[in-house]
Amino acid sequence: MAALRGSHYDVLGLEPSASGEEVEEAYQRSAALYGEGALATYSLLDPDEIRAARARVDEAYRVLGDPERRREYDANPRDPEPEEPESMPEPPRADPKVLPEPVTGPDLRRVREEKGVALKDIAFASKIGVRFLEHIEADRHAQLPAVVYLRGFLQEYARAVGLDPQRTAGSYLSRVSKR
Repeated sequence: MAALRGSHYDVLGLEPSASGEEVEEAYQRSAALYGEGALATYSLLDPDEIRAARARVDEAYRVLGDPERRREYDANPRDPEPEEPESMPEPPRADPKVLPEPVTGPDLRRVREEKGVALKDIAFASKIGVRFLEHIEADRHAQLPAVVYLRGFLQEYARAVGLDPQRTAGSYLSRVSKR
């Protein structure tokens, strides 16, 4: 949710010089993006992350949509959340022989744990909901998103733990497509 960090202007994707009308339009777009049942965020964020995003959008709008509160905010800007790094440093590549063929979720979890990488760190760096990473590691194929999304999720996971992204995703997907 890096897009929801920083100033209220950052949250709504606005410049500080934005007009009241632009604030309203940006709020409407953001509210729809994080709204109930929005497809754009459904497969990327878990329900708690969506609630947190909505709360940040609403707070930004309450401040920027009220001229007096906006003047106060502009006079003394503050970030409600500390900035965090956009991505984790690239870990060293693992020996490709560590994983059997085809790769399973438990194989991925073993490598991740050996590297000392937390699921929350992968989720933050990749913007993939923790629940989907848990589904991958538990081989809960029925709860996984469409293959086009899953391939990207697996590649990001592999990068985070130092595995070859293409090989890892292809190997895992060879099992999923046979279900």
